[in-house]
Amino acid sequence: MTQRPPLSKLDLVPLRSITLGGHEISRRKVIETAKTLRTNSGLFDDGMLRAARQALSAYERNIRPGSVAGCGRAIDKLATRANLSSETNARRIIHRFRRDLRLFARRNRLHRVVVIHVASTEPIKKLSAIHESWAGLSRALATRRTSPLPASSLYAVAAIEEGMPYVNFTPSLGVDVPAIRELAAASGVPIMGSDGKTGETLLKTVLAPMFRERHLKIESWVGHNVLGNGDGRILASPANKAAKLRNKDRVIAAMLGYRPQTRTSIEYVESQYDWKTAWDRICFRGFLGTRMSLQFTWQGSDSILAAPLVIDLARLADYHAERGRGGVMTHLACFFKSPMGGREHGFTAQVEMLHRYVAAN
Repeated sequence: MTQRPPLSKLDLVPLRSITLGGHEISRRKVIETAKTLRTNSGLFDDGMLRAARQALSAYERNIRPGSVAGCGRAIDKLATRANLSSETNARRIIHRFRRDLRLFARRNRLHRVVVIHVASTEPIKKLSAIHESWAGLSRALATRRTSPLPASSLYAVAAIEEGMPYVNFTPSLGVDVPAIRELAAASGVPIMGSDGKTGETLLKTVLAPMFRERHLKIESWVGHNVLGNGDGRILASPANKAAKLRNKDRVIAAMLGYRPQTRTSIEYVESQYDWKTAWDRICFRGFLGTRMSLQFTWQGSDSILAAPLVIDLARLADYHAERGRGGVMTHLACFFKSPMGGREHGFTAQVEMLHRYVAAN
């Protein structure tokens, strides 16, 4: 989106100026992942892999061990990377992340680092009184033996304390904690999330407003999703799946203003590899109470759908920070299933919010 008008009118960082790095818990090399996507899912071609090999090697050198704190057993099993810290104190983990981020920026002579959380979905984290204020949470981070936050939120705290924008592209907790949002606002750091809107939910946020405006009463909306790859394997765990389903189910009622019967399922099918398929059936009533239905099938590559959105979010977060702005970037709602700081879920209305932001800048 940032390569086309009206977003391309903004003075965004050029694509050639972006350097990739990150934290990882798996020992598999980046080039191995790319080859697997090519072999199993038919993505890319051999010529593209050869052309990207040098860039992928540079990316690999910028990867450091991550953390599985609060990520659940399913993600724990993926923690095969060497030198993963066994440290459980949250403040020490945050210090390590901050050091990694500073070294990454210094080594690559970067003007700014934008942290985007794209890890597998964590189980739902229940918040308590200590999560309400930064003063209370900060003490808990330093004194508790086990972390009061999952890894997604530890990365967020590290980024914010380093003055780096943070975007949560997953359903995990991330910055959706009152105390962390307080820290971001006080620090003037841009934040946004959560859960990138790439497939079935994207269609929901386009179609639901149509039914609403035409006064077509939806009685039920049922969707069945199958996907492979690492994310699918993690979502086979009921605890991790619950966080994903929460965002997918509540978006329809938020747009319609009433609550039809909804049911969304996600199943891991290994042979799907990077492809995900959604079958949806919508039952609704029209004029004179006549019952009708709409059915659709959506199939797409999980990585290919997500990657351009991550690039757009990095450029737009950098743009916002460059102008000295912080807090929740509500104008980026169209990228997310559960956008922070806003009640608007309809995709067209969300895009108009982004266009108004462009016009004002």
